[in-house]
Amino acid sequence: MSLKGRQQKAKHTRIKGKPGRVIGTVGRRVLVRDSQGERVCYLSGQRAVIGDLVRWEDAPGSGGKLLGVEKRQTVLRRRDLQGKERILAANLRGIVVVSSPRSPDFDSMLIDRYIVAANAAGLDVHICINKIDLGQMDCVTPYLREREALGYKVFSVSAKSAETLVEFERFLQTNSGQESGPLALVGLSGVGKTSLLAALLPGQDVGPIGELSSYWDQGQHTTTGSRLFELEGGGELVDSPGIRTFSPSGLEPGEVSTYFPGFSELQCQFRDCMHQKGQKGCVAEERLSENTLRGYRRLIEFLEKQSTPY
Repeated sequence: MSLKGRQQKAKHTRIKGKPGRVIGTVGRRVLVRDSQGERVCYLSGQRAVIGDLVRWEDAPGSGGKLLGVEKRQTVLRRRDLQGKERILAANLRGIVVVSSPRSPDFDSMLIDRYIVAANAAGLDVHICINKIDLGQMDCVTPYLREREALGYKVFSVSAKSAETLVEFERFLQTNSGQESGPLALVGLSGVGKTSLLAALLPGQDVGPIGELSSYWDQGQHTTTGSRLFELEGGGELVDSPGIRTFSPSGLEPGEVSTYFPGFSELQCQFRDCMHQKGQKGCVAEERLSENTLRGYRRLIEFLEKQSTPY
């Protein structure tokens, strides 16, 4: 058989092993759940991420060995500062971008970059402003109104107030889980993603930020892992590690306007308009806010620098 024939045959070979789903990740180990329960598996070859459907086998003394990853239906990606692509999660229904009015300060550009990544991946995207008990919502309200006008669902909550979480919880229960997939909480470190989970799941130990559960038998130190939780009354949420910066992956500068909030509705003179300052026939500065334009142009600038060869 020719090399091409062997490759095609291998491509269609079913992965051996027992089926399972990744519900937790830490380093090179994953927590896999199936109808029989949960076990920690170490990776062998292909890397797995939260939400992956996988195949595994028993491995004496280590719980299990991961054999392969099934085809992913959706993938959330980011590009790191070195220009490398990082896969954050698979088989999600969507994301909830969590932010705060302060501590840390509100960052509309970061939210918009998450929106771009989600739109490009075919994921639902929603916005949750936590810590409203801190006040200072004046800097947040204009942006939220703009995004709501574009059809994005917005929630304003406080993890310290059960009353503010009622609508948010009901939405999560009916818009995630089952066959549709979980929603992932994403955002800056310190915005209170894990605090929200703790408030939504008072009977579960969701774990402190920056520490590993003893379940992993690795002591207490900083984690870069994720964990999937089932909500009472239905729904699933993924708690992802906090980040300091985020940029979508897999996009060329000319594609950004297709996914950036507000830009797909523009009717400029030229179809390939890049919406840069002073560009002929561009209506962006007449139709969009200064913050939205600045965020779009900074993302374009970042992608252009990343694609420039050294």
